[in-house]
Amino acid sequence: MGIFDFFKKNKRKEQENDRCFLDVGEAEETDLWAEAYVAKPQCYAKEGKEPFLTFVITEGVNTILPMYPNESYKVGNGHFSDIRLTFVSTTKLGEVVDLPFFHCVPALSNYAVEIREPNVLIRGLNAAEMGVLISGVKQSLKRY
Repeated sequence: MGIFDFFKKNKRKEQENDRCFLDVGEAEETDLWAEAYVAKPQCYAKEGKEPFLTFVITEGVNTILPMYPNESYKVGNGHFSDIRLTFVSTTKLGEVVDLPFFHCVPALSNYAVEIREPNVLIRGLNAAEMGVLISGVKQSLKRY
């Protein structure tokens, strides 16, 4: 079970049982995958610190994210010590917010369109949705 499955019950099998033929909605989902941005990891390292990995989610852009970034991307013989999501707003003068990947997963699972392991398709978030997600994650981080 993937991390996104944990927070959002995958109803794909139920839907497949209810349908025998490819319908218009499923055809549209296929097109969403083909047209979505595949988030490519960027590796950064600060002097004296471990390298970290970051993925970008841009406002209004459907994005394909890895479900298991720790397994998919490694540095040397080990895992990255930190994996981040960078949220970029196009309506708020290019505002950029950087948050821990795994703290964002519960909130992002609400916007998951479909899971095709090892990836998940996240629909494009509007400015308000992105703002709510960011503030919710920031509040949860303050509790730690």
